[in-house]
Amino acid sequence: MIDLIEKLKVIAVKARQSDGLIIEAAIDRIKELEAKLADYEEDITDWQFTVETQMGHRKDDK
Repeated sequence: MIDLIEKLKVIAVKARQSDGLIIEAAIDRIKELEAKLADYEEDITDWQFTVETQMGHRKDDK
């Protein structure tokens, strides 16, 4: 994702000022979404571990 942001920064510099502002706003939004996804990644990992653990217990019961 860092490559995408870097490429967008280059495009923003070369673009017209009005387009550059839109691209910079998009970069900010991407960063916000990355931060939110990072929070969910921990939740997903915890959930995944719980499911795998429960599935292991069920296999042991059979």
